[in-house]
Amino acid sequence: MIPEKIGRYVIESELGRGGMATVYKAYDPRFERTVAIKVLPREFLHEPEFRARFNREAKIIAALEHPAIVPVYDFGEEDGQPYLVMRYMPGGSLADRLREGPIPIEEAARILQRLGSALDRAHSQGIIHRDLKPSNILFDQYGDAYLADFGIVHVASSSQALTASGSLVGTPMYMSPEQVYGDKELDGRSDIYALGIILFQMLTGQLPYEADTPAKVMMKHVLDPIPNIREVRPDLPPACEDVIAKAMAKEREQRFPTASDLANRLTAVTQKNVKLETADVAAEIARREAEDASAPVETAVESPPPAEIPQTPQIPTEAPPVSSGLSGLWQRLPAWAIGLIVVACLGCFGLTGLTVWLVTQVDESLLSGETTPTISPFTTPTEAPTVTTEMIAAAPAEPTETPLPTPTVLPTNTAVSSPTLLPPSPQADLTATAVLATRESLAATRDAEAGSFEPPPDTFTFPPLLGPVSGELLHDNDDFIESVGEDLNLADFMVITHFFVPFDITSGNWDFGYFFRQDGPDNEYRLVIRANGLWNLNNRFDGEDHIVQEGDVSDILLANEGADNEIILIAQGTRGFFWLNGRFVSQLDLSDRPGIGDIAVATGFYNNSEIPGAATAYDDFTVWALEPEIGPLSGELAHTGDDTIKTEYAGVALKNFMVEALFYNPYSTDEGIWDAGFAFRDLGVADQYWLIIDSEQTWNLIDRFDGDDFFVDNGPLDNLDLSAGGANKLLLIVLDAQGFVFVNDEFVAVLDLTDRLDAGDIAVATAFFVGDEVVGKATAYEGFIIWPLP
Repeated sequence: MIPEKIGRYVIESELGRGGMATVYKAYDPRFERTVAIKVLPREFLHEPEFRARFNREAKIIAALEHPAIVPVYDFGEEDGQPYLVMRYMPGGSLADRLREGPIPIEEAARILQRLGSALDRAHSQGIIHRDLKPSNILFDQYGDAYLADFGIVHVASSSQALTASGSLVGTPMYMSPEQVYGDKELDGRSDIYALGIILFQMLTGQLPYEADTPAKVMMKHVLDPIPNIREVRPDLPPACEDVIAKAMAKEREQRFPTASDLANRLTAVTQKNVKLETADVAAEIARREAEDASAPVETAVESPPPAEIPQTPQIPTEAPPVSSGLSGLWQRLPAWAIGLIVVACLGCFGLTGLTVWLVTQVDESLLSGETTPTISPFTTPTEAPTVTTEMIAAAPAEPTETPLPTPTVLPTNTAVSSPTLLPPSPQADLTATAVLATRESLAATRDAEAGSFEPPPDTFTFPPLLGPVSGELLHDNDDFIESVGEDLNLADFMVITHFFVPFDITSGNWDFGYFFRQDGPDNEYRLVIRANGLWNLNNRFDGEDHIVQEGDVSDILLANEGADNEIILIAQGTRGFFWLNGRFVSQLDLSDRPGIGDIAVATGFYNNSEIPGAATAYDDFTVWALEPEIGPLSGELAHTGDDTIKTEYAGVALKNFMVEALFYNPYSTDEGIWDAGFAFRDLGVADQYWLIIDSEQTWNLIDRFDGDDFFVDNGPLDNLDLSAGGANKLLLIVLDAQGFVFVNDEFVAVLDLTDRLDAGDIAVATAFFVGDEVVGKATAYEGFIIWPLP
């Protein structure tokens, strides 16, 4: 019988059941979202091993916190029965995808990039998955791959064994040779072996080893040679043979040291394949350009020199050896030992091991639904992301890296015009404009009663203070950071730069980023991105480093040689905002260094991150001063009870901007519902966006188009001050087709603004929804301020 509720979760259906768990699709009323709930069957409640394994899975996944690992939302017990609440994955599993046949190599490379990053994170914490298989790889609604099912992981530092002595843990089709012969000292390379099998299966649609019993399959992993993948798929690039051979090497010392290394090698194969396919076209284009050229090539100007992106030659690598039928391990063993292992393998698997294997066969694709939905085709990026994270625990540790001091104050470039920003336009008359209030969910849309508001013409220009500038940061052995900047002396600014990866990670480490608010030699903020996908904000002063914030962007960073990575940084007062390749990364705490200073692009922040003779190229290095166009303003929006939105417009015409205001609650939630927010990209009463927060602890984005209202997106808020007179700060950053919402200094959501890309007016507003006002009250606001952005 399916329960009606588990905890606060309303059960909608049973997704499926396996040996160790039953999985339900459920609704979470608190956050208004669909979830998957994994429940330990009652027959295992009195089995300490399985209960401990279930509990440990929850703790391990929660501790990993990686964007490519299915996240845990909640964990608890209902009538003594443990349950695990996880993200619902509507995109099906890789096993579902493989039923349709092989997967294109480019798509397989993208899947491996995410899985490799997730496995490296787990391995860096001593966690070995031990049961990688297609049913444990799930997809979200966007087609992004996630790693699931950490129920039988091995923790390298743990002294507690959750598996009976002598049993074999894993799925026979994906078990590494060392798992088969019961090696107790497993490391991440066992997962890499399984990942190699999954790659073989993705590219061919079949397993490399098949037999009529699980035990025979296991012995094939140990004794049979690695199949030649091109005998199954002759159309694949020849380098695929080497990738599979290295991933599935019988000896783990011969495998890739990290999962990301495997993903990177496959990505490189796909890119080389594309280059081969387009070589003829490129040659023809080059020939025609050469014939049409009539002007001599311009000579380069001095610092900062405009330069083409360097085409660093590919570093040749040795092809991994193809394993023979008997690997080195088995060649060293006498015949009687091999026979003994075979007998032990059969015995273990036939008894205790078989029990463990059958019990652990709950299909993690159950998290994704009863049927297999059609996956939308992946969008092919310009560069497949290539990431390298921490090495697994068993790999040799790298020498400690320490940031290097800057040699001198940044050099001045060749003269670059620094036009003065246009003065702020005179403040417009801020009169309340009546706009019809609506609540689409209540079908309360009406025609507007007020006349159309005419915004000023879109004549605003925003010239940069520097750039766009292109050039190279040449690597050398001087143990100093290489940088190029300008004496701008800014505290508040926006900077955009495209950095190009100087060489492949197999050749060495690299880094790049910004100096800013530099007020002297070796005294500045440093925003650095490193080849391993880690980033940090460092407040460097008195010859020492002070890491303010750090994180992981390995799922965003494009790490292939020559890859283009765009870094956007906005600094305003005591806070900053940081984007990589169009994805918002983090809000930055800049409170320790609020003053003005220089800005520069730089590389070589860490030792061992330069190769003499190489260069880190940059393009479109551009800096804008950040100055308010309007504000800060304060006032009140009176509640009149006439079912119209109360607004105060700024009288601007902006497409990209930052807008902020502090709204004061007009009354307590016991007295009624209230709301507040912004109207923006406003072209008139019938055409505008509304961003709304309300006392029901939700946010909404509404597109009012041609007099009709469309709810674009919404979500929960858990950090609102709901008290009477309480204050809530709303910040919106709009950059072309995206908006970024912050409530009370916490990041909330990314908005899709593709339907309205026009410049328009901006207003503070309240009473968006009918009934969200009390006559005689008023919504006060202060700090209403607007910064134009390019």
